Amino acid sequence: MSKINDLKVKLAMATRMLFCAELVDYSGHISARVPGSDQFLIIPHPVSRAAVMPEDILTADLEGNRVEGKWNLPSELPMHTRTYRMREDVQCVAHLHNRMVVILSMADKPLIAASNPGAFFGPGAVPVHMDPALIHTSEQGDQVARALGKGEAAILRGHGSIVATGSVEWTFAACVDLEESASRLYCAYQLGPVRFYTDDEVARVGAQRRKLSVVQKIWDHYVAKTRLAGLMEGL
Repeated sequence: MSKINDLKVKLAMATRMLFCAELVDYSGHISARVPGSDQFLIIPHPVSRAAVMPEDILTADLEGNRVEGKWNLPSELPMHTRTYRMREDVQCVAHLHNRMVVILSMADKPLIAASNPGAFFGPGAVPVHMDPALIHTSEQGDQVARALGKGEAAILRGHGSIVATGSVEWTFAACVDLEESASRLYCAYQLGPVRFYTDDEVARVGAQRRKLSVVQKIWDHYVAKTRLAGLMEGL
């Protein structure tokens, strides 16, 4: 039980950190698979992302049912349930409302590695789910999961993004890198033709970016930043 409680604390921290990083607002959510089960933990629908507590975290099953907790589940739950069903390797899923990623999708500008944060996601453009509607059905969740494929991120056109990796820390770091990559690329697009990374450069820089020490450094930085902002009270 202590491992589940520890995971709830980590999810509450990650949610507040995503808020501090302006990657979620009053909406957006992050979840984590319960090890060795067909259930996962997820933040609730009505609770502020700036103040969520471990005791607010809900338990749900892969059918989309609430198993434990007092709050309502997020309305876009299917992107979590269907991703976990399709990807056994995924242990954590985040749905963001990240501004610069969305802006690029609005202008049909591909998000391709042209700076080091973008190398986290490998060669080629981050895939785009073209339907901007909210993800409320299993069919829509399947479409998002198929857009994600075997990668770690997909853009929801005009809406946000989904990030999915093997841990809460890795998912958080990927969320940060996705938005930073989009922000830098947006600025570069204003100046003229962009010099994108070659596949070799993506491989070499990506290997450096994917070191556990780098992921942990990003996590620790935002823990400190969120704490200094007064948004870690009670955790």
